[in-house]
Amino acid sequence: MKLLKRLCAIVFTICICTTFTGCELMGKTVYFGGSSGYNTVFKIGDMKCSKKEALVYLLNEKNIYGSVNGVNLWSEDYDTATMTGSIKDLTLEHLTRVYVLNLYAEENGVELSDTEKKACEEAAATYYKSMNSKERSFTGAKKKDIIKMYYRYAVASKVYESLMNSVDDEVSEDEARVMEAFVLFVSDESKANEIQGMIDYGYTFERLASTYTELDYYQKTFARGEYCADIDEVVFNLDTDQISNAISADGGYYFFQCLDKYNEELSEANKEVIVENRRKQVLSDIVSDLEERYFSDMNTKLWDELDFPEDASELTSASFFETLNDKF
Repeated sequence: MKLLKRLCAIVFTICICTTFTGCELMGKTVYFGGSSGYNTVFKIGDMKCSKKEALVYLLNEKNIYGSVNGVNLWSEDYDTATMTGSIKDLTLEHLTRVYVLNLYAEENGVELSDTEKKACEEAAATYYKSMNSKERSFTGAKKKDIIKMYYRYAVASKVYESLMNSVDDEVSEDEARVMEAFVLFVSDESKANEIQGMIDYGYTFERLASTYTELDYYQKTFARGEYCADIDEVVFNLDTDQISNAISADGGYYFFQCLDKYNEELSEANKEVIVENRRKQVLSDIVSDLEERYFSDMNTKLWDELDFPEDASELTSASFFETLNDKF
């Protein structure tokens, strides 16, 4: 298990060990527990995320995502324990993304300009001034700590923007094509042969599909990649109303009848999905590369102990990210 895999929540889902344990990776033991140091939440390579930084992120994530349409979710009317767990998961995902992108920046010589550093310092002064005494006490952060946090966040943002700008956003109509079809699947070969005979004889495919399919649907709208490559190869070459022969896949046999070979509205929307998946793949490739060369560990004892006080009414800060964005 590697902490780097927390880079992107939509792409990676892992569990953090809750007890002090270790696993063998390339002949080395990686420990998840207190090995990062008492006031270090996690390490990635030589980079350490401090308790102070984790609490600043946690405080702000709590207040950014702790209300919906003006309704405060941090009240006795809601499950605040579950809310805290969700906010902590979100915070850890955000922090590890920042640190991984900083590790990438370090390897690729990406640095902040003097102007960008000055913007970080000005943002830190503004944000630190906005914190009340309870918030400063809760996080333990000083202005110099906020400056360093902003440096890291700005570097991560700079790398992320550069990576996303490098992604090809041109998608062909055929690649993005979404089609609609009747779908029939059976697991038995003799039944598939029987169905093929009925198709050849002229039976209505919709009736066959609704009667014999072993799926929980018999009509589907889908894009490339939702079925296996062998199915895509056949189905996306069908014309409207055309019926495929049996396609062997998933331990059985599929038949398709194309109802609409190109749903224009859904195909256009799918172009955005494809570009977003390309962006995710860029981040995934970075993680895969880094995790081959760096180890990470997690101070789960410290992380599990982090929590909001019983009376958190004065912990209202939510402008950490916005303040820096305003300076840029």
